[in-house]
Amino acid sequence: MNHDYMTLVHCRDKAWGQHAVTRIGSIFVATTAVGISVPGPWWIFCVAAMTIGWAIEGTFYRWLSNKIDHPDDLDPRDLPAIKQLTIRAIICLVALYACPFLALAFAPDPGPSLGLIFACGSLLVICGQHVLDRNMVYKTLPVITLAVVLCAVRLGDGWIGYLLGFLAFLLCVNTVVLTGASVKSSEDLIEAQGQALRLANELDERVVQRTRELEEAVKVAEEANRAKSRFLATMSHELRTPLNAVIGYAEMVGEDVRSGDLGSTEADLEKIRNAARHLLGLINEVLDISKMEANEQVCRPSQFDVRHIAQEALDAIIPRAAASHTKCKLEIASDLEPLAYNDEGKLRQCLLNLLSNAAKFTTSGTITLTCRASGQKAEWIAFEVADTGVGIKEEDLPRIFLPFFQSDTSFTRSVEGTGLGLAISQKLAHLMGGDLIVASRVGQGSTFTLTIARFFETTSEQEISSLAGRTEDKA
Repeated sequence: MNHDYMTLVHCRDKAWGQHAVTRIGSIFVATTAVGISVPGPWWIFCVAAMTIGWAIEGTFYRWLSNKIDHPDDLDPRDLPAIKQLTIRAIICLVALYACPFLALAFAPDPGPSLGLIFACGSLLVICGQHVLDRNMVYKTLPVITLAVVLCAVRLGDGWIGYLLGFLAFLLCVNTVVLTGASVKSSEDLIEAQGQALRLANELDERVVQRTRELEEAVKVAEEANRAKSRFLATMSHELRTPLNAVIGYAEMVGEDVRSGDLGSTEADLEKIRNAARHLLGLINEVLDISKMEANEQVCRPSQFDVRHIAQEALDAIIPRAAASHTKCKLEIASDLEPLAYNDEGKLRQCLLNLLSNAAKFTTSGTITLTCRASGQKAEWIAFEVADTGVGIKEEDLPRIFLPFFQSDTSFTRSVEGTGLGLAISQKLAHLMGGDLIVASRVGQGSTFTLTIARFFETTSEQEISSLAGRTEDKA
């Protein structure tokens, strides 16, 4: 809360709370003393002022407490108005309590003496309780000052009475000085309390923030641990399959050699080679992601024909797609410049990963590879691999490019793979100055869009100009 709120709380707790008994008791004693010692009906005036003051003070105390005890329901814009209303209430109460002391200046003895004593006591109360506003003392002192001066003048005759009145006036001046010091001390205390509360709130917020960060870090660590566990379980299955094939067919070849029947040896050796190539591909994927995590991959650009690379990648997966009765199509935009300068090998690897994934998850459907220019100045080339396969769940899309992540993590899943292909492809896309994004719906298929820079960024201006010139000549 702001300074006004802290000031109101301090005033309510100190001036109207802790000091209320002393203040009200003093007024009661003063009224009793007047009733006992001053002849006449002066005590009636004192009792009336005391009763009205107590009623107003109790009512306003409850109203103020109801306001500041519920800070969540309090509009900060209302605080200045509440503070001003509180100041007016205190001014009225001080004037009401001081009126009997002013009247005692005209009462018979010992009226002026009692008026002077209790008026001076009121000055002490002002010194200690005026914490709301530095200028409040000037608004509350007039009635008390007049009471002190008149009562002092009535206690002496001639110049002695005027001297006592002057000394009483000096007492009021000293009250102003002391009240200023009291207000400054109270303001410093309130500011210190407010600063302590702000620091406590900041500390609580930091603790909450650090706790959330720690929880997020724990979740990330747990997810990473689960991903690695899934990866190890997957790799144990993926590596054993080709290794078992190599061992099994090698044993069969050995038996054929020993028996002299070599009729099926060539076919068995071909199966061994295929299993070994598959095993080598798995190992290469793990090595590639390790190199990327260590920032050891570099882009080696060269000039190549975009159409040739696209056709070559599509031809590589046609047999696998045909086995699942899936058609493959290549679409090249008419305005696409055929020549590019980037890493041909990494582009081929990305396209093969994307097309292979599409073939894995598409049955009796269509796979379309589209090549087109992208960017306002055709500074990028976009390759869209669209399939009509099973699609990807919406909750899996934010994690699809994480290493080792697979939508289907069961050990008996129908497709093979390490879960590294998409992660590697996206990192390679970034390395080639582009990106890899996905759009998918379950049951309708997926579209992966790979973009690469048409001219790799580190290419010299002379090489780019030369390549661009050859492209225009060929077009």
